[in-house]
Amino acid sequence: MGSRYRRALLADRAVGDSAKVRPTAEVWSPLEYGCHYRDVLLAQRERVLLALVEERPTFASIYREQRVELARYNSEEVDTVVAEVEMAAELIAWVFEGLSSEQLARPCIYNYPEPRERTVEWLADHTLHEGEHHLRDIERQLG
Repeated sequence: MGSRYRRALLADRAVGDSAKVRPTAEVWSPLEYGCHYRDVLLAQRERVLLALVEERPTFASIYREQRVELARYNSEEVDTVVAEVEMAAELIAWVFEGLSSEQLARPCIYNYPEPRERTVEWLADHTLHEGEHHLRDIERQLG
């Protein structure tokens, strides 16, 4: 997944600052989507590890909307974010690749959009879904 973000965000080296432009005030820039997905990958990895050692853990919010401004996503460098997405994707993939069917079935409480019991396998599927969804957001804006 990380290499697909590299192609989308760096396909045209002339993209430059256009990756930092929001099409509207309510829609994130391509760079902000990239930063968000990097943080999702890192947060989901920690959630998986927590679910493997705690019984039915409840996960704290990552405060996705607030994080965009607080972490100054649009001030980051595109090249750096792309490398971080690739690294985060490798880290979480490494964890998922080593899980048994029993570990994938472990329950956890996922609080977005509302609290609901899920499994580690659902976390894997949801993480991939988020990646695909945000990659399309990026491609729509830069395409």
